[in-house]
Amino acid sequence: MREAVRPPANPEIDALRGSINPGTPSTGVQGSSFLDTMRSAVDSVNEQQKMSRDLQNAYVRGDDVPLTDVAIAMQKSSVAFEATVQVRNKVLEAYKEIMNMTV
Repeated sequence: MREAVRPPANPEIDALRGSINPGTPSTGVQGSSFLDTMRSAVDSVNEQQKMSRDLQNAYVRGDDVPLTDVAIAMQKSSVAFEATVQVRNKVLEAYKEIMNMTV
């Protein structure tokens, strides 16, 4: 019978093999922390846009809503959305740069 050829034992590589399982998503603290941070940021932007839309609708209906409050809410939601788009662009740029690295 033939035995499989095993490379020499290396405890560091064995430790890495035990912690990495290809095909399963990473559940490390850093991964979930980044995901939670991004989800929270997107939810915050979404809430600002909803509040802006609600104030606009209230103003159009003739409710007692100052025009300045509507304008400020619109600008806040616009700035938050633009910042989110810029973060997305930077993340994609970093991802592409990492993918182009040679190992």
